[in-house]
Amino acid sequence: MIGCLGNPTGTWEAAPTVTHIPPDPTATHRLFEHDRVAAGYASARPFLHPEVFARVRGLIGLPDPMHRALDVGCGTGMSSVALLDLAREVVGIDVSVPMLQRARRAERLHYLASTAEDLPFRDVSFDLVVACGSIDWVDRDRFLPRAAELLKNEGWLIPLDFGDTGRSPEMPDLQRWHEEALQPALPAPASQDPMVTSHEAARCGFDEPVHHTFEIQCRFTAPRYADFLMTESNVIAAVEYGERSATEIRGWLEAELSGLFEGETRAVTFGGYIQTLRKL
Repeated sequence: MIGCLGNPTGTWEAAPTVTHIPPDPTATHRLFEHDRVAAGYASARPFLHPEVFARVRGLIGLPDPMHRALDVGCGTGMSSVALLDLAREVVGIDVSVPMLQRARRAERLHYLASTAEDLPFRDVSFDLVVACGSIDWVDRDRFLPRAAELLKNEGWLIPLDFGDTGRSPEMPDLQRWHEEALQPALPAPASQDPMVTSHEAARCGFDEPVHHTFEIQCRFTAPRYADFLMTESNVIAAVEYGERSATEIRGWLEAELSGLFEGETRAVTFGGYIQTLRKL
């Protein structure tokens, strides 16, 4: 157990110490291959993807929808549904069958169970390949060349991600709670640097990567924010590799957050990045 950490209004309750974090970043995706995790993704993740993909559309200068897009690591399909604004047909792939079983359905959208490294499609069959929150869990030495093979000339590879920054314009103490209570108690599992380098891009036939950042506000109640935090990789790792149950961690989160939210709906800042790589 960690020691209690003081705050201006009292003390943070002690939370479970997590052990057994997997050391191999490319194995961390296995944390998401459980129906409990898929259920949380389907019900508790904020649907900010349309706004994010509107930014993508502007960055690549897309006046009209492309023909076909591939969503790599689509999870429960929120990114895939949002991609329908950019492409007339979307294929979402994920290694987790429970995620795909709970994925959102829509016309012109198809799902397939597959790894990112062995995508079972014909070469030059996509105009756009998106990796939304997934490129830091894959073997890039295998994925990037395969993505290049699948793309048409002048097609786009778009790695992107966004998530909770632990900050709020309405709750100054939220950042301190994240830094002093949440992160020490529930450390993040191993992951790779998600940024595709200039060397990787050139080696696989892409133009120089262009990097963009952004922020979005998302509003939560304390219970809904606790639900969301239960879907984060650090909490998933705590349950799968730690010594505490999901019920115990969920109870600790809501008890901690109730004092910060004070029964109100509060804004939380989400931040993210978009990389744009054009196939030469």
